[in-house]
Amino acid sequence: MKAQSGSVSLPEIVVKSRMEIISLLKNELVFLNRGGYGGAMPWRPVKMFLDSPSCPNRLDKDRTTPCSQCWLYEFVPEKYRQEMEACHFIPLNTEGETVHSMSRQYTPGEVEEALKSWLEAEIEHLEGLEKKSAASGD
Repeated sequence: MKAQSGSVSLPEIVVKSRMEIISLLKNELVFLNRGGYGGAMPWRPVKMFLDSPSCPNRLDKDRTTPCSQCWLYEFVPEKYRQEMEACHFIPLNTEGETVHSMSRQYTPGEVEEALKSWLEAEIEHLEGLEKKSAASGD
């Protein structure tokens, strides 16, 4: 996106296909199930999503890639998209709890369980949409 003089250039959102998103969600679930966040007793504080291979800034201490270029950004509600760690504001359940809110009141294991449930539900939802789309010939 080209900025006009005197205006701020906004990063472009990376749009992925539904099948790519399903694959990325499944990869995140595999990472979680393999203990990627350290399980119930991590040896150091972990940051869900940010310590995952999913994060474009995982190994970049300067965080040079804007969150808007991450595939998880599409799950972040509009009002939280300017947050430093936007993925921490993805609603994980019907109560609207997020990694950000849950990490302040639950154990790491409980947050992981909520994240796992969200990943499984989102995969199921998107696969259902994909099947409907294929059946209707879209």
